Amino acid sequence: MGWFSTIVGGGIGAIIAGPFGAIIGATIGSSFGNAKQGAIGSGRGQKFESEQRQALFFTAAFSMVGKLAKADGRICEEEIAVIQRVSKDVMGLDPQTRQFAHNIITASINSRESFADYAREFGRLFSQEQDMSTFMMSFLFEVAMANGELHTTEEKLLLEAKQFFRINDAVYQSLYSRFVKRVAPTIGKSKHYETIGVTPDATQAEIKKAYRDKVAEYHPDKIQSKGLPPEFMKFANDKMAEINAAYDAIKK
Repeated sequence: MGWFSTIVGGGIGAIIAGPFGAIIGATIGSSFGNAKQGAIGSGRGQKFESEQRQALFFTAAFSMVGKLAKADGRICEEEIAVIQRVSKDVMGLDPQTRQFAHNIITASINSRESFADYAREFGRLFSQEQDMSTFMMSFLFEVAMANGELHTTEEKLLLEAKQFFRINDAVYQSLYSRFVKRVAPTIGKSKHYETIGVTPDATQAEIKKAYRDKVAEYHPDKIQSKGLPPEFMKFANDKMAEINAAYDAIKK
């Protein structure tokens, strides 16, 4: 877990500005006390930049989860359970990293920043890469639906995230349909074509090319190299499964 070792050593946390840098600083202190800080200049280069982006994504995810879970006034047992389940069973976080994620949530809840502040910063960092934004929206939807229903305040925050992440309507409606389990008006037979990125009147050659481009764009190895922490590979695999299912449906 390269990004985690680097963040604890001070190589990342000490140089990140903005709300996520503040969260990292507070979380390192609460998680590890007076942890020895490494040399900030060591390990610079492509690997360091990748680990920095992974640390930012991880911190952003659990910062927004903290604000989202508290949106309706209290963090319910179902939300705690789903966060723990996703952290342990889906992401496979070890106890130390789960504690780190828990402290990020606590720090974000106690911070003066709003959910919109965190979503805006995430959008500034990642909105140019819609695959990353889509994964983050998937994670937020999963937590929002922890207790089986989407509260008005939670939906308001999800829509804020959609705006700041620059998620298009088709992608948002697809996620809404999958997690909320209520078919939105814009979801129909064209959903599979939207997933691939073509219109229903596309030629077979155009569909095949679009499918291959999507597979290349969302391949887990490529996503990880762009800054998705390996712990979030479940969401990358889910997206790949959605793309394959859409292509199969179109072929049929």
